[in-house]
Amino acid sequence: MDIRQAIYTKLHNVSSQELKEIIDDGIASKEETILPGLGVLFEAYYHSLNSKDEFVTQLSQLLK
Repeated sequence: MDIRQAIYTKLHNVSSQELKEIIDDGIASKEETILPGLGVLFEAYYHSLNSKDEFVTQLSQLLK
């Protein structure tokens, strides 16, 4: 099983509140082990967007 499938399997059917807590806890821990999981979520979100250009523009602004 690759990392994407492992993340999807682990998070399958979690509630919005549970997902928020998982993300918040992972970010708060400052451990780099959370980064691949967040990357998988970022990838899924990015692919779901209708307006990738707007998202990328906003993300670019955050990096300035």
